Amino acid sequence: MRAQTSLPALGVALLLLTTTAGLGIAFAEGAFGSAERDAAERRVAVALSERLVGPESSLTTRANTLNATAVGALTERRLRTQYPVVGDRDVRIRLADRTVVDAGTAADGHTVRRIVGVRETQPRAYDPTFDASDETTLPRRTDEVTLDFDPPRRTAIRTVRANGRVVLRNVSGIRGRATVDVSRFETTTLRFTANRSLSTGDVQVTYTPARTTKATLVVTVDD
Repeated sequence: MRAQTSLPALGVALLLLTTTAGLGIAFAEGAFGSAERDAAERRVAVALSERLVGPESSLTTRANTLNATAVGALTERRLRTQYPVVGDRDVRIRLADRTVVDAGTAADGHTVRRIVGVRETQPRAYDPTFDASDETTLPRRTDEVTLDFDPPRRTAIRTVRANGRVVLRNVSGIRGRATVDVSRFETTTLRFTANRSLSTGDVQVTYTPARTTKATLVVTVDD
């Protein structure tokens, strides 16, 4: 009689044990799946942030220095095309206090922060007066100078030197526009050699000084 009474109790105990085990497995699978998603989000976020600031990136002038103009032109389509590691995941990229790309809802994903330099350039032009000599010193350092030559017909500008280095030469006279590379590590002095003294308006100089500031790049990826 006692054995018969204990059978229902045993059945209930087995049912509870089975249910508890099933719930435990379900919770474990859920935790494992969540951890797997978190790891994938982290891997993609880290990889994307590294590629965005790498020396081969279309957004950088050198490693860890972003070109402000290139960053401003970045779109979701360009991001997914140029950085395929993103796939079809939701991504949000912020630089300093503004959002660069917001593709989907990536607010709850994995976030990577990097301190980067942001390089901004603004072209500036002036006409050397050539009052004392046929040379001019740029007001700011730059790595590139554009020269527009428009001297009178009888004036032939034959040579241009940047800090003593010949960057342009034409014995019959230089005309039109030319762009030359100069050292960004020193102030550039341009010296012109011509068959007669130069005047204001014979040459226009355009230089592009750069200003680099620090900012935080924030990359968030959500599966």
